[in-house]
Amino acid sequence: MNKAYMRIMSVILMISLLLPIASCGHQPKKNTKMIAEDDPWFNTNIIEVDTGVEAGRNTIWPNSYYAGSDENYYVIFSSGKYEVPNDELEGLSWAEQEDKYGYRLVSVVDRKTNKTINIIDVKKDFTDINIESHVDNVYYSEGKITVNTNFKERDYDPLTGKLLETRDRRETTEDFSSSFYMIGEYDVELIMYQSQNMREHADINVKTPDGKTYTTEIKEEYKDVYVYAVLELNDTKVLLPATINDYENVYYELDLSTNELIKADPKEYAWMEEVAFSWCKPGSDGMVYYPTQHGISRINAETKTLEEVFSYDWCGLNKGLVVAPSFDLIECSENHFVLCGIYDSSNIYSGKKADKIHLIELDRADKNPNAGKTVLELFDPDDGWVDVNTGKAISVFNETNSKYFIEVTDRYNRGDYFDYSSGDENNEDTWELAGINGRAEFSNQLAVDIMNNEGPDILMNVSGYGQLNNSNYLADLTPYVKNDIDKYYENIIEGSKTDGAIYQLPISFALEGILTKTENVGSSGKGFTLEEYEKFVDEVANGSDPIFLGQATYFSKLFGSMNDKFIVNGKVDLSGPEFAQMADFVKDNVREEGTSWNAQYTERIPGAEYTENCYGIGGYFTLGMSIAPWGNGVTLAGIPSIDGRGPRFKPVCSVAISAQAENVDACGEFVKILLSEEVQADIAMNDCFVINREAFRKAGDAAIDYYNNGGSAFSGGNGGSSGGLGRQFSIEDVDFVEGIILSCSRSCSEDASISIILIEEMPAYFLGQKDLDAVVKIAQDRIQKVLDERG
Repeated sequence: MNKAYMRIMSVILMISLLLPIASCGHQPKKNTKMIAEDDPWFNTNIIEVDTGVEAGRNTIWPNSYYAGSDENYYVIFSSGKYEVPNDELEGLSWAEQEDKYGYRLVSVVDRKTNKTINIIDVKKDFTDINIESHVDNVYYSEGKITVNTNFKERDYDPLTGKLLETRDRRETTEDFSSSFYMIGEYDVELIMYQSQNMREHADINVKTPDGKTYTTEIKEEYKDVYVYAVLELNDTKVLLPATINDYENVYYELDLSTNELIKADPKEYAWMEEVAFSWCKPGSDGMVYYPTQHGISRINAETKTLEEVFSYDWCGLNKGLVVAPSFDLIECSENHFVLCGIYDSSNIYSGKKADKIHLIELDRADKNPNAGKTVLELFDPDDGWVDVNTGKAISVFNETNSKYFIEVTDRYNRGDYFDYSSGDENNEDTWELAGINGRAEFSNQLAVDIMNNEGPDILMNVSGYGQLNNSNYLADLTPYVKNDIDKYYENIIEGSKTDGAIYQLPISFALEGILTKTENVGSSGKGFTLEEYEKFVDEVANGSDPIFLGQATYFSKLFGSMNDKFIVNGKVDLSGPEFAQMADFVKDNVREEGTSWNAQYTERIPGAEYTENCYGIGGYFTLGMSIAPWGNGVTLAGIPSIDGRGPRFKPVCSVAISAQAENVDACGEFVKILLSEEVQADIAMNDCFVINREAFRKAGDAAIDYYNNGGSAFSGGNGGSSGGLGRQFSIEDVDFVEGIILSCSRSCSEDASISIILIEEMPAYFLGQKDLDAVVKIAQDRIQKVLDERG
């Protein structure tokens, strides 16, 4: 019996001891948090910057970045190219396309009015597009905007846009960037040089309290040295984390009073290694800050700690839009931050435009406006990350609910449960097993915490953790859909149920199944019986099964897709003919060990392809209808099953409520926001399947126009694929996709602990070591024991 299973069983035993307590009803949650008036809160000011890019025009790979600021102005540089019409693509050279459709624009924002007061077209000053073709960097310093191209260096006045000076750039000219720090009474400048003909190196310029200046060069012969930041150790000593040749981490200590530079013992600074060699920003208060997935932290080298100074829970922003690295941290101190990026939830089908970028000013408030509200904890297994639509729902809930406030927790570390280090690129089984083991351990930990009244209130995207689908762990969400069932795809709702209850509700979903021509599908018209699939592999796929798993993991996948036939109301029965048919099918038709997806893909299986994640209309158009060798008529069918059932749906976004939540009804209000027509429409318009039928149909109309006019899901609607998908689409195609949705059978929500039992026991039958009855008895006893211990 493997170690993973032993760990899982020990946790299950712990759960069984807690069940008698939980069965007494809802218990008061431990450590309930109520927001106090002096808890941190930051007011937000969102500044919309006009980049000068023409609104309504698609652009190819647009890019905007912060170029500098002072007390008067913010400066932003934007570059890219407008989409070139198809009829001009072959007629214009690359340089001619850049000359006609390229743009290089500098925006100047007045900090007092928050208005864009000037847009400077710097491309107009290029001497010759064939010679001066690109901008290396733009920076704003000492009241001037400096633009470095590959040929010239030019200074501009920010207010008037007037060209002040033009200088030649020789090949030996070094590019550099400067950062400024105040350490005690010392002014410190870090200059990083990045030249074409010389190694990377740094200068540290120090101005002493008595007005003297000196420079310390940090350079290694024949090596690149990159210094990330200047970190204060005390009033006269700094730490300089650096990398040599991109792989060796080193730490220099510089005494500002004596100009003495030494290499420190790396062990002394191991505590900060995860952030010291990433992007850091000096603050106006002398500290060094860095963005995190959940907010902003700072490095305190004196106390050897990483300190959180701002969390996205402490403001009203949509957390799904502002997480690093989508935003740059451009100004920082303990009470004030400025972020720069695109705070834009416009959808894919409408096209992501480049005419706006955003500056977000965050300032600490005197008191928290949510004081008195009770905190509801929301968990997502992706280390606390939330998507844009979940972030929007959280913001709406927090603004409108007078009693409760949702915070996103990061107290679980996914890496503690999932270990893919033994994954073998030549064997798909290894990755499948790693995922199953990880889900089993993670879901067991969540189950223990829920039973102990210490778990999260709201659980996002744990639909793959089938063990939790139990009334002891999760609340039934049926009340939130039953009165509006006509709005939704009822088969998706029904396919989400376990013993009649909805423990995990799909908000959006992808599809899993076999891509093939409709004429190849079995008699059900939506999937394959085991016998039909055997024939399909032999005659259509040239004997090569497009599901790349080996016997044990293949069997667990089939069982998971049909577990409603074998487990009902907490009782398992493997003694029937259906289980035997499935076991014999795998024994006779499936390879002993998995193969690699790459190996299969290099020799494309004709007429058959397995997909775990077909996302949205565009995903289906791309994977199915546009596959040139197959022509039209490609559908998505279910994987082999006893009854020929249709494809499964795999929630992209799902929501569950803990049975021990602080207030289940309050959490239910959040569920209602996710189900609102506005949120469902936003998700659908971003090329994802949703449960709201009308939202899907409206998105379908937009998708037709989008893909027929060269849209590309891979470039976010920015015209990166002007040729489209090789054919024109119509409403009949949307009808066809909807038909596939209506053919879906069940949710992908395997119980990982049960999968592990089957993976351990079934090979004895597959390899001829035991007869099926003997294997069934052991497997059934073990599975029933697990189910009984859960209650």
